[in-house]
Amino acid sequence: MLGTLKAWRRRWSERDWRQLPVSVARKLLQPFPDSLYLRLGYRAFFGVWPSYRNPRSFNEHIHAYILRCRDPVLRVSADKVHSREFIARQVGSHLLVPLLGVWDSADDVPLASLPRPFVLKPTAASGLVHFVGEQDDIDEDELRAIMRHWIRRDYSQLHREWCYRGLPRRVMAETMLRTETGGLPADYKAYVIGGKVRFLQVDRGRFAHHTRNIYDAQWQPLPARWTLHKHDDDPRPACLEQMIETAETLARPFEFLRIDYYIVDGRLYVGELTNYPGAGFERFIPYEYSLHIGAFWPAARKGE
Repeated sequence: MLGTLKAWRRRWSERDWRQLPVSVARKLLQPFPDSLYLRLGYRAFFGVWPSYRNPRSFNEHIHAYILRCRDPVLRVSADKVHSREFIARQVGSHLLVPLLGVWDSADDVPLASLPRPFVLKPTAASGLVHFVGEQDDIDEDELRAIMRHWIRRDYSQLHREWCYRGLPRRVMAETMLRTETGGLPADYKAYVIGGKVRFLQVDRGRFAHHTRNIYDAQWQPLPARWTLHKHDDDPRPACLEQMIETAETLARPFEFLRIDYYIVDGRLYVGELTNYPGAGFERFIPYEYSLHIGAFWPAARKGE
């Protein structure tokens, strides 16, 4: 019992406790319609009631986007297989992480023969991933159980994210990108509202001590945090202009889109496309900065 309690404490000490109200609300509010579900979740997380009819903050705009926009292009970006095809058409397949395969069933994934290192992920979900390194010992039965859970899970019900509804649920494998020292590369993300990059973020230590910096399009640090604590300033990427141009090209059919990148040996890779980052449950600190970023959105809706 004591060992179990210690393990529980360790697991929770590694989580962001600020997400706890959302997790509890998610369980309690499952029977509610989408608008009420998001509204009550917003109140639990941010401590204020949102306005989805007249959104002002970036988070309100994300939730309003979830509730009102039914443009089929959102389903293209939500499906990791279709998004790869879209990226290849728009900016070239040379920017894609090498694909090792896509399977409808967890039992069909050839775990023993996949070239290592590789990454497994579901094609119709966000934030779920499993890394397999060159020397990793894996329990195939356990890993297949994880993939079966991915395929069974309807991700659209987690935060009522419309774009995932009805998508084919599959498993894919990609080559694992590594830095010169053998570690995982930093995550770069560009936020495009109304056709323009409004800010970028850099995540480091995503699977250990997770930190995050945010910058404007000129790579000047912004006077705010985006949920997580900051790390030391990141050097300006040599491919920043390419990153911005690529993001704005990919986002042309979208009112809003987040484009995720990796940079390895100076080469830019497009990772994924995201319609609703954090399902609207990320936090600008101070809160006023969410209003600053949200002010770009009305012009995006008008196509300005």
